[in-house]
Parts: sequence; C-alpha cells; structure tokens
Amino acid sequence: MSSTIPGWWSKGRAILWTVAVLLVAGALYAAFARAPVEAQMGVVQKIVYIHVPSATVTLLAFGLTFAASIAFLATRAWMWDAVAASSCEVGMVFATIVLVSGPLWARSAWNTWWTWEPRLTTFLILWLLYGGYHVVRASIAGGARRTVSAVLGVVLFVNLPIVWKSVEWWRGSLHPRAVTMTGEMRTVLTLSMLAWVVFFAAAFQERLRLEAMRKAAESGGAPEAPR
Repeated sequence: MSSTIPGWWSKGRAILWTVAVLLVAGALYAAFARAPVEAQMGVVQKIVYIHVPSATVTLLAFGLTFAASIAFLATRAWMWDAVAASSCEVGMVFATIVLVSGPLWARSAWNTWWTWEPRLTTFLILWLLYGGYHVVRASIAGGARRTVSAVLGVVLFVNLPIVWKSVEWWRGSLHPRAVTMTGEMRTVLTLSMLAWVVFFAAAFQERLRLEAMRKAAESGGAPEAPR
C-alpha cells in the first residue's frame, strides 16, 4: 500500500479544521453563556459539557485503535497500524482532559479532588495502559513494533467495557447512572458531543499525516505529507 494518504482524505483538511474550531467555539459559548446553571452544583456543573464529551471521544478513539489493530493483524497493511497509533495518541489527549476536568467536578460534587471509586479507578487504569502502549511502541524497532502494537491495541480493549459498565457492576460508585438535565442542557451537551467528535477527526487526520511522513522517510522517499 502506498505510504501517502489518499487525496480524498487530505483535500478537506482546511474545511474540517474550520468546522471543528467553529463547533468547539460554539459549544463552549453555549455551555457557559446559554446553558442554565444547575440548581445544586451551580456553575461548576458546566464542566460536564467538556468532561462527558471528552470521555466519549476517548472511548471512541481507543475503540478505533482496537478495530485498526485487528485490521493490521489481518492484512499487515501499514495504514492500519498508522490509524491505530494515531487514534491512540489523540485519544490519550482526550483521556488526559477527562482526568483533569473530573477532579474539578468531583471537588464540588463530592467535596474531594479524588476518590478511588470504580469509574475513576478504572479510567485511571485505562489511561495508564494506553500510555504504556506508546512506551512499548517507542521501545521496539523494526517491523516487530507494528505487530506488538497491534496485539496491545487488541488486548487493551478489554478495559473499555469495564470503564463503561463500572457504575453498574460495582456498588459504591459515586458516579450517577443517569444525570437529570433540562431540554436546553441536553441540547448543549449534544452540541458539545458533536464538536468534540469533529475536533477529534481533525486532530486524528493531522496525526495520520505525520505517520505518512514517517513512512515515506523510512522508505527512503521524499518525506512530504500530502496537502
């Protein structure tokens, strides 16, 4: 397979980034200027419009890593390895946002920055495991790097449903199973979800271009990414 990203993939780069930035800006404005203030938690509750979409995108990104890892093991095509690694790296950024925004919310809701309750603990483990994915990948040279990375991308996926279902599977979870929201709150949350997904797509495309440049350099070709 060619080491360049197809033209149809990269032609819409500027448009995708423009849409992503506009959506994120609109979502943040709606969250902090339009969404009503929650009666009990006050303005701190607005962190939900960043925290929840970031968590959703994190699981989406790691799920894509899982699917691309399987595809690589089945086809040995470099592109699937690039997709897996790129998605995982961007997913780590969103996972970090979750771990930063979560304690800000927890401080107001639970009067503590951190507690070892099921959802927080399993998500921290998720963050550490996928961080380890990149450490292992960087420590292995040659073709074995892609194979080992793909195996890890498949194996680590087992933690995603654990994080997703942790509130239901363990008692004592402080995370609510459902959050009561007004219609306007749900609208803003939906907009935020869309904004974060599109922003992930834009960042993922940029990271994938870097993998294409790296592949071209390794192959001795011109390390120029598609425009």
